[in-house]
Amino acid sequence: MISRRRLLISGAITIAVAGLGVAFFGRSAAEEHIASVVRSRLGFLKLDEAGLREFAKDQVGALLAKRPTWNRLKYHFLKVFTRSFSKYDHSNDRRTRSERTADAFASTYLLSSDFFRSGADTTRTVQYVSLYDPMIPCGNPFARLSTGKSA
Repeated sequence: MISRRRLLISGAITIAVAGLGVAFFGRSAAEEHIASVVRSRLGFLKLDEAGLREFAKDQVGALLAKRPTWNRLKYHFLKVFTRSFSKYDHSNDRRTRSERTADAFASTYLLSSDFFRSGADTTRTVQYVSLYDPMIPCGNPFARLSTGKSA
């Protein structure tokens, strides 16, 4: 017969092992998924693999850093349980959520790379620079950098 103490200890150990597995393997699985989605969406470009892995790592870190703020929770609560946001739901976008997410990852990768800075040249290898954040000033990927040559 199993005692109550032994049952509680084995349950706590099981939860701890499962939590560690999700923390380590879940993050690496998400990174691999992001990298494979970007690879499939941007198959016509030559992508730097090390940079792609770094982008996936930074993207997962940015996604996990989002804390549930009161405004975000209130929006989701109202969205689910009321009709107050139904007037904003009229969209012609017929893509699935996974397709929209894949397009967002590919777009963010292109904005985070030197693709646009190099003139959108599809023949060269695209190098990852840093994770694109629209809130950082002077982070415009479309800006032409000065080459030091006078025209």
